[in-house]
Amino acid sequence: MRILFTIFASALLYSFSIFSQIDKPQNDLFNLDVLNFYSSEGTRSRVDIYVEIPLKNMEFKKSKVTKNTFVAKFDLNIDVKDKDGNIIYNNVSKEEVNTKETGQEYLSQNSQILTRNLFLPPGEYKVLVSVYELGTKKRSEKERNIKVEDYSTPPLSISDVMIVSRLSSNEGKKIITPDVQRNVGIVDTFYLFYYVYKNNDDAKIDVNCRILDNDKKEVYSKSETIDFTTGVAFQNQLFMAVPTSDLGYGKYTIEISAASSNYKAETDSYFENVSPDFPVPLKDIDQLVEQLQYIAKDDELDYIRDGKTDAERQKRFLAFWKKKDPSPSTKRNEVMQEYYRRLMQANRLFSTTYSQGWKSDMGMVYVIFGEPSNIERHPYDMDAKPYEIWDYYDDNKQFVFVDNTGFGDYRLITPIWDTFRFEN
Repeated sequence: MRILFTIFASALLYSFSIFSQIDKPQNDLFNLDVLNFYSSEGTRSRVDIYVEIPLKNMEFKKSKVTKNTFVAKFDLNIDVKDKDGNIIYNNVSKEEVNTKETGQEYLSQNSQILTRNLFLPPGEYKVLVSVYELGTKKRSEKERNIKVEDYSTPPLSISDVMIVSRLSSNEGKKIITPDVQRNVGIVDTFYLFYYVYKNNDDAKIDVNCRILDNDKKEVYSKSETIDFTTGVAFQNQLFMAVPTSDLGYGKYTIEISAASSNYKAETDSYFENVSPDFPVPLKDIDQLVEQLQYIAKDDELDYIRDGKTDAERQKRFLAFWKKKDPSPSTKRNEVMQEYYRRLMQANRLFSTTYSQGWKSDMGMVYVIFGEPSNIERHPYDMDAKPYEIWDYYDDNKQFVFVDNTGFGDYRLITPIWDTFRFEN
């Protein structure tokens, strides 16, 4: 399903469709980005609000109107406050998302984007957005601070920077998919999209873009020149392709400068390169290494832990997973994805007030062997403590868990030997 509509007066189309994105925590119903561009609306600039709804966070029910279609409904509320805290804009709308597929894999990989376009005078504002999912009764809220610029009068200026995950064209018009989450972790190439606004008589503008890692080290740069000898243009649209193959995991700063003979302008922005599969950020490397215990051997764990710095441990950690990747030429590591999928599911199923689920005996078996073929539960048998029997028919294995305390702390009656590990 693809929804096309025009946002800019120029020949630029946005493709806001259901498209592949990044998994988020269960209670995070949406992603938010807010960007500022030039507008011809007098002294006002245009503010674009992008709300991305991951389908996996919605509860779908059969549509009563359209055959073979499922619908999820939610309320979207947007407030904009000025620097004094006064609400200058409010919009509440009833929204819905439709899909013909409800498989878990499809829902986890797809989302839909909604936009709102506001026209505001220059100044500082706070944008507050909330989504209330009607089926699950869950609510999620986010806010962004934005400084609205006057792009119409300065001799040279640069708009906000959009992160684009996909770029194509149709009859000469560019069709783009914004990366609302600003996470490039699953694409081979992404694009920086922005405008350079020229309000002077200089013949050319030199544009330079630098990308810096968290240590302020330059990891990418590109320059280009906009030549006005054949004509004068106020709005100059730029797309800059950035490959992700050499980017490590982490947060990056974008620095863009534009300079003509007599004027100069600068802006900055950011993006992240984060794996959608890790249950915690890469900066929490000690916790990530601890979670390898069901797939890594002792000497492999020791090698990663012996790294002298966090950066070195991160590098060794990623190299460990690279060796496990069955398709190293692609961005996805299927073995790593399945391992962390099981680990996060174990946390959801078996966590207690005192411990994470993956550390429990049930969590350990779940991570190593996956979903049982059959579970036989005995919570209330006469003269017996609660117990469960998990059968894995394909592996010809059976595990028995007993709750000796009566508080849901099920323990294996026979330990798993070290030779049992998660396999590819």
